[in-house]
Amino acid sequence: MRIVLAAGRLAKKGRQGSEQVAPQPYLDNMIPHSENSDPPWHGAGLSHVGLMRSSNQDAFVVDNGLGLWVVADGMGGRAGGDIASALTVKVLLDHFQGLKQRGGPAVFKQDNGEASVQLRRAFQQADEAIRGRAREEPALSGMGTTIVALVVSSLSPLQLVIGHVGDSRAYLYRGQELRLLTRDHSLVEDLLARGSISPEEVATHPQRHILVRALGIEGQTDPDISQHAIQPGDILLLCTDGITKMLSDQQISAHLSHAAHSPDEACKDLVAESNARGGKDNSTAVVVRFF
Repeated sequence: MRIVLAAGRLAKKGRQGSEQVAPQPYLDNMIPHSENSDPPWHGAGLSHVGLMRSSNQDAFVVDNGLGLWVVADGMGGRAGGDIASALTVKVLLDHFQGLKQRGGPAVFKQDNGEASVQLRRAFQQADEAIRGRAREEPALSGMGTTIVALVVSSLSPLQLVIGHVGDSRAYLYRGQELRLLTRDHSLVEDLLARGSISPEEVATHPQRHILVRALGIEGQTDPDISQHAIQPGDILLLCTDGITKMLSDQQISAHLSHAAHSPDEACKDLVAESNARGGKDNSTAVVVRFF
């Protein structure tokens, strides 16, 4: 696991924070279905501070063995955005590692809804951890984080569960077509859904930075959970808004087309082009290829 940083409060994303990098042992632990076979997927991740921030408050986990991938974008700047995102990814990783140690992920072989239950429970634990830390340190009051997480929920047939809160996104790239699997929990998305603004107004709306859900914020933490069938050749992207606000869908698709050969290179390309187009925010990408 590598932890880095993304800023802002629930109202607006900010610029403050300090960099933190987590130790390596969080990467690639145990395989959920067989200790003697390789899983039919490979994921990679990369994060960068960008060109206009002094620190990085994004956090991510890549655990190909557990079939777990997480991206979080901390909010709060000096008020603890880096702490919120770091706590969140660690809580999710600890939760699913604990299930594995107790023999839990075996239940995901047959899709009985348990993966969705466990992902929601892990989100609740992360929310509680953020709030608990803020109670211990009042200076951190108001910190929060977005999150998008992906966990393998069934091996036969291969299925995934995606959970998210905030505006970090999940995309599916299949057959040279890109599909957004999450809906931003933002004010502009709500306005768009109500027909109050047009799609063209979203990118320039003065309140486009306002989120309506985030972990750590009372009354605004309920995750959206969805299940998706996966086919060989599918590519999943999890990313923060440092990617999506810099790149169009066409540009994202172009880089994901390379992920069939190397998810690592796709991550590098996405982050590099985000910076080449301005690098206005921290950018984090996790790419998973299924085969």
